[in-house]
Amino acid sequence: MNSPRIASVDPGLDRMYKGWPPGASPADAEAGRGPRLNLFASGFLFPVATVSAPALDHNLAVVSRFCANRGVSLAPHGKTTMSPEIIARQLDAGAWAVTAATASQARVFRAFGVERVLIAHQLVDPAAVRWAFDELAADPRTEILALVDSAAAVDAMERALAGWPEGRAINVLVELGASRGRTGCRSVDEAVAVAGRVAASDRLRLVGTEAYEGILHRDGGAFGAVDELLSGLRELVRRLDGRGMFDHLDEIVVTAGGSAYPDRVVALLGGEWAASKPVRLVIRPGCYVTHDSRHYEEFGPFGARPPMDGCERLRPALTVWSYAVSRPEPGLALLGFGKRDASYDVDLPIPTVVRRHGRMRPIAGELEVFRLDDQHAYAKVAAGFDLAVGDVVGCGISHPCTTFERWRAMPLVDESFDVIGAVRTFF
Repeated sequence: MNSPRIASVDPGLDRMYKGWPPGASPADAEAGRGPRLNLFASGFLFPVATVSAPALDHNLAVVSRFCANRGVSLAPHGKTTMSPEIIARQLDAGAWAVTAATASQARVFRAFGVERVLIAHQLVDPAAVRWAFDELAADPRTEILALVDSAAAVDAMERALAGWPEGRAINVLVELGASRGRTGCRSVDEAVAVAGRVAASDRLRLVGTEAYEGILHRDGGAFGAVDELLSGLRELVRRLDGRGMFDHLDEIVVTAGGSAYPDRVVALLGGEWAASKPVRLVIRPGCYVTHDSRHYEEFGPFGARPPMDGCERLRPALTVWSYAVSRPEPGLALLGFGKRDASYDVDLPIPTVVRRHGRMRPIAGELEVFRLDDQHAYAKVAAGFDLAVGDVVGCGISHPCTTFERWRAMPLVDESFDVIGAVRTFF
């Protein structure tokens, strides 16, 4: 017996997105075609992850104002969502570039139509280097920036392009790192030497410096390791500028600032530089766009950490909805979602609201997820808390990135949970 090919099972297979009602298409929702859908009234198959349009718009506006008021540029990390719809909103809100973690992600962003991509990564894979070089040759509007942190990385890029046709040089940023950190030169002296190696290349073009402070931890409420790295980055720019290594530029690019410490980056690297050229300071947060319900809410500068002057707090925009499917014993509930549906790499999902018979009521700690299986969440139920099989539970998440990668398309909803668009992902 011959097994049928997958493509022959149903010509509409590409319309079968997880959670969406049978026959409904995220593309139709995004384009405003077809009947208006509602999360709770149109046959969505739970669990479903949603993005709140009001919260999304609020977060975009808050960070856009923050950057404008402090004279910094924004290159949001696109790996958080890998979504053309959200990245388009970020660019419309004034983003200077989009950050990628890999050349593969950068290729996706170029397919979205992003003209300036900052690859916050060393390009030593020959195929990646050649792809970047060819992208620059194919379109004069394209700009690609990548990182180097060693002479060996510079050598690898040059070897990849040996014999390759002439074209525009790849813009590179020398990366400064921290002891026991991740990538990056471990001293300013080392970074100066790497910059000199870049300056001698005819395939690469030195345009500035970079650091990533997000993996460094606070010591209590202090930012010692973070501030030390950022101060080193300022010193690196001063020394490179003093050696004339930026004479060929109109501006010097300096970039740092993930989702955890953009306020420290602006505090230490914003303002006057006394450099020979204007300095463009670029921050690269990604998680701000949907924020979250625990990690960045509790520790981020746009959350519960002492707020920056005049800056509003961000709002959680991402929720995973599921039914309570079982109450097998007192104090225990099983919810109908699991590891296949929600982030659990930093914290487990956080129940925030229960819906019964069309009415919502907030949860204030009465329900706590303590374990996830592939398709089930185990939740402790506080004594006296009324939770029944068939109730719908909305869970916030902690660290949004790994929820996005579990959904090919999520409904974009308004305050009434009417679907006003879709958020597709391309991981």
